[in-house]
Amino acid sequence: MSSRPPSGSSRRGVLLAGALAALLAAAVLAGAAAWRYSDMILGPDPAPTLREQQVLAAAPGRVRLSLDHESLQPGTWALEWEGGYAWVGRVLRVHGAAVERELELVAGRPPVGGWASLRGVSRSADPRSMLGLGFATVYCAGPLGPCPAWLVPGTDSTWVLYVHGRGANRAEGLRTLGVLARRGLPGLLVSYRNDAGAPRTAGGRSSLGLAEWQDLEAGARYALSHGARDLVLAGYSMGGQVVMQFMARSPLAARVRGIVLESPLLDWNATLEHRARALGVPAVGTWLGRRVATLREGLDWSRLDLVTHAADPAAPVLIFHGLNDSFAPESVSEIYAREHPGRVTLLCGGRGNHVEAWNADPARYAADLGGWCAAHGIGRDAP
Repeated sequence: MSSRPPSGSSRRGVLLAGALAALLAAAVLAGAAAWRYSDMILGPDPAPTLREQQVLAAAPGRVRLSLDHESLQPGTWALEWEGGYAWVGRVLRVHGAAVERELELVAGRPPVGGWASLRGVSRSADPRSMLGLGFATVYCAGPLGPCPAWLVPGTDSTWVLYVHGRGANRAEGLRTLGVLARRGLPGLLVSYRNDAGAPRTAGGRSSLGLAEWQDLEAGARYALSHGARDLVLAGYSMGGQVVMQFMARSPLAARVRGIVLESPLLDWNATLEHRARALGVPAVGTWLGRRVATLREGLDWSRLDLVTHAADPAAPVLIFHGLNDSFAPESVSEIYAREHPGRVTLLCGGRGNHVEAWNADPARYAADLGGWCAAHGIGRDAP
């Protein structure tokens, strides 16, 4: 029995079915990619690695690390490993694939032959180990439950509340605390939802600052009920968004007399576009990821843009922002400062990446921050 070739309509049916299958596969892939990108936006974030630099040798006062961009970077950095950390300072020698730098041990011993990571500050640091300052762990009554905070006493009635960024912890504020504690200012290093020891949201997902400001408000209530007359808020990275959401939405914003921000995420839209370019994510991927994140968490992206939609800040603002920031575009801070002349002081540095102004030049950071505080009558000059 002879077979006949398929008719034109049959061939068209086969081609149409193939095209539909290809479109369906593309839609599934695009949906999966958009969901994955929304996970990157919302979290939870993966645990940080401590396997970025190899410790080749260590001796009193010095350490030899594998050579890369970070181990060559000038400035003062925390070298963290499992069970300890140290401060790494001046580059002493570069030889082959190794760099030798000054070392000041804080806790433990460098794992020679093992791995560690250079960071702006060690996640395992606390006020006593890093700064020699006594502190107590207290709990602030947030809307989801108690959030732990470190309380560092001082002699002034203005308290500083330190708000860390996404993927960091309370230790992020210790560099600034080391400067402001010398001015007699008590410090409260707060935590917020999804931090270790704090309440968790469904799936551990972030609201990018739209809800976390309420946990900062709990810290403000704690400070004001325990002797603070007024407040200074210090926010880092997403902590800057949390601080400015507090300023826009909390009745306690009137008690704030100064704001210090470092590498702040003042516009999440611009931040995601900036990161997408750095990571090579197509613009449509960013758009889809944001749409999926909106469906999952009900995010209002216009409220996450604190540049376009912000009123004049109710307190003077100091912003540190590096010109080489690969996470938060410095241009957003520039626009914000330009739109609020006389109210916002922007200090840009050419060295250091995200939230690394102190690391790049500790002495300059201390002088700039101390000078701004003195100009606004915050604390007292250190003897």
